[in-house]
Amino acid sequence: MRISTPQFYTASLAGMLNQQATIGNLSQQLSTGNRLTNPADYPVDSAQVVGLAGQLNRLASYQQNGQNAQNSLQLESSTLQSAGTLLNQVRSLALQMNNATVSSQDLNNAASAMGGYLQQLLQYANTQDGQGNYLFAGSKNQTQPFSLLPNGQVQYSGDGAQNQLSIGSSLQTAVSDPGNAIFMDIPAGNGSFTVAASGSNSGGAVAGPGSVANTSLAQQLLVVNQTEYQISFSGSTASGGTQTYTVTSGTGSGMSASGVVASGTFTPGMSISIPSSGGTTVLNVPVQGTPASGDTFTIAAAGHQSLFTIFQNLQQAFSMSASAPGANAQRAQAIGNAIAGLDQAQTTLLNTQAAIGTRLQQVQAVQNMNSNLTLQLQTQQSQLTDINYPQVITAYQQGLTALQASEAAYAKVQGLSLFNYL
Repeated sequence: MRISTPQFYTASLAGMLNQQATIGNLSQQLSTGNRLTNPADYPVDSAQVVGLAGQLNRLASYQQNGQNAQNSLQLESSTLQSAGTLLNQVRSLALQMNNATVSSQDLNNAASAMGGYLQQLLQYANTQDGQGNYLFAGSKNQTQPFSLLPNGQVQYSGDGAQNQLSIGSSLQTAVSDPGNAIFMDIPAGNGSFTVAASGSNSGGAVAGPGSVANTSLAQQLLVVNQTEYQISFSGSTASGGTQTYTVTSGTGSGMSASGVVASGTFTPGMSISIPSSGGTTVLNVPVQGTPASGDTFTIAAAGHQSLFTIFQNLQQAFSMSASAPGANAQRAQAIGNAIAGLDQAQTTLLNTQAAIGTRLQQVQAVQNMNSNLTLQLQTQQSQLTDINYPQVITAYQQGLTALQASEAAYAKVQGLSLFNYL
């Protein structure tokens, strides 16, 4: 077979160019530490690396969402804890003012303090995170949720939704709680029923908050049947006399009576039992102090009230003058009802914090799982992409030596001519 000089030159040049390309590829691998500098050389491994990179990107997004969720939940929890501390302060003040020996100046000071506490509560309810989002506005996190209207009422402008963040594949967690459920929807009284004194009471008796003896019957009578009860007193203990009480049942604001359900001799401090038509005790209502003849108390199913209203009711109660026994009893009744509402509000805050704690534990557990999975995927990716440095360095040196030899040989052969031998 005859090989012409141009063919020899072309083949030699092509060989050197291939060697240069190989050396360039090895040099790039050494500089980057990645053996997949040319995906066409390892198509299967390159496809796996692309898939792993996609999974790692998704995990990084979940990890960031998880961190954001933790920050939001921790801020919400600390805010509710501060609100709970405020409630304890208000409750302590209410207990101090709930006695017949306080002066008008003490009550005025307490009423002024309640104005500040109300503003502080509004501040907690309108807490914002680092991005300016309102924690307790539901999905309307760019809208201030609570505002004090000119008429003294507090208005909620958020909604009842919870903001969600994806912290894993097909896994979301709530990172906020709507403010209406926390601050605006507090059960009144003891959570089952309320005890209200008539505005015309002139005695020194205070009733409630009471307790439920039979939950299912109480639910049926108070909520389903909307039954109300009225406790009325007659007689006087003056000159050795006795007082009696009568409990009647009825429905509606007019208390259309359906008859007497209980009656007996009254002793200050006793608990009056309210039975069902079958004689089973449903409710117990304690009555402290001595009522005047004709004084009445109404028992009805517990509705809902805002925490702001409870604060305002306390402020109004502290504004009542300390004078006659009847006025003191009215103030004590209002304060007692407010304290019961504060206890219900504290329960709501604690339940919300418990739910937040559960979500925090879930987020942290998923964060740990995502971290472990990220490490595993990074290890797989490293096994596919990382070079064997000793092996690549050896190949690079060998290729460089071979290229230099090829270039030297090519230069010598290129200079050969028959004329040199003539």
